Amino acid sequence: MIMDSLEKSAIANLLSDAKLKLVKLDEQEYMEGQIAFRSQQNEQEMMLEATFQTIKKYKSSQENYSILSIGCGSGLFEKPFLTELLELNKSIHFVGVDSNKLECVKIKEWCQELSKFKVDKFRYQIHPVEFEKFESSPTFDIILLIHSFYYFSEIESSFQKIYELLGEEGIVIIAIAVKTELKEPSYYVNQRLDQKQTVWSHDLYQFFSEHHISFHKEVINSSVNIAQYFQKDSQLGRHLLDFIVSAKTRYFSPSQLKVLLDYLSSNSKELEDGKIMIPSSVSLYYFQKKKEEEVKEGTREKL
Repeated sequence: MIMDSLEKSAIANLLSDAKLKLVKLDEQEYMEGQIAFRSQQNEQEMMLEATFQTIKKYKSSQENYSILSIGCGSGLFEKPFLTELLELNKSIHFVGVDSNKLECVKIKEWCQELSKFKVDKFRYQIHPVEFEKFESSPTFDIILLIHSFYYFSEIESSFQKIYELLGEEGIVIIAIAVKTELKEPSYYVNQRLDQKQTVWSHDLYQFFSEHHISFHKEVINSSVNIAQYFQKDSQLGRHLLDFIVSAKTRYFSPSQLKVLLDYLSSNSKELEDGKIMIPSSVSLYYFQKKKEEEVKEGTREKL
């Protein structure tokens, strides 16, 4: 416990030090980092399985889906998710929203290709805007927020808008990280660069509880292989490290970089095959909109 406290103090002191040069990732670097990070863990497969179990429970008989993904990015989660629904012979109207214009180009290209082969089954719209500026008159059967709630400045107003976009008996599926040792570096960096608190799983849990909103929660525990961090001149390792920290680590001095790598190493476990695994946890929240008459009496008033 004492060692854990010392490690956290060391990383907090490093990333809070005004002498440390912090530079935000640009759109290309963020996209590359996210792809690298997802490639080194099996979290997504477990999230997809859990998500389909939820849809099977609540929406299995439905043949047509209108789906909104808030923070769709380049489609790392959405591509396999939509593909599997189409393989089940479902018809889909997909809408993606993301402020990262480069990632929007990537998912739009994928959607264009998919629509050529699924002319009667797949329609799409991609909006390269912040969620606060997004407007839609039709509501949605399924709303996805896959690792995107962190970027909302305020939970209540964001959730109110999400709720209004959700159709009657529609489902919101939220994937949000548990604040573990892996997330400590980005926590301090985002505080400095954005001057705001990041939203974590426990914040969302508290919000739902305080507003008496019925929800289902499932925690998915996985590990990230960070071995490439420690390989000299590894491009994959640099992308991984930048994404974990949420900043360009090439501006760190050798001594600053050592503190960061020591912190990650002390919180990970090296396996016999050379993999270096650090624990990571994500919470999946499922929320279903009640029928209109129930809403008037309960949930909407509390929001």
